[in-house]
Amino acid sequence: MIDQNIQRNKIETSLLETVEALLEIGVTVYDYQPESEIILHERVDKLIKKYKEIQSISKDVDINVPVEILSCVEENINPNVFNKDYFERAAAENQFTNGKLDAVQNYLKVLQDELQDEFGSEI
Repeated sequence: MIDQNIQRNKIETSLLETVEALLEIGVTVYDYQPESEIILHERVDKLIKKYKEIQSISKDVDINVPVEILSCVEENINPNVFNKDYFERAAAENQFTNGKLDAVQNYLKVLQDELQDEFGSEI
């Protein structure tokens, strides 16, 4: 398990560095000057190395990412918002289910009391 945590930390670090490399490329492209072409090539090379690093690390780790999280990322939605909504829905459904259980338990108690009143010791 510790080895998995170390690998996850390596992947997380590599992903953060990849995002940083992408941002650097974006800045370079946004303010592109012909003399910045060498810098752009260096940054693209750095990005490719980061992708290779992520690919090599990922072979050693088994991480399942829910499809909904990937959809959020593709739709440019913060996954934390998805998680918050998911837990709020789960809490609401939990309260609804608890309400149903309470109603059934109350009904059972009332039914037992009424049966006891009607049939007495026959039950």
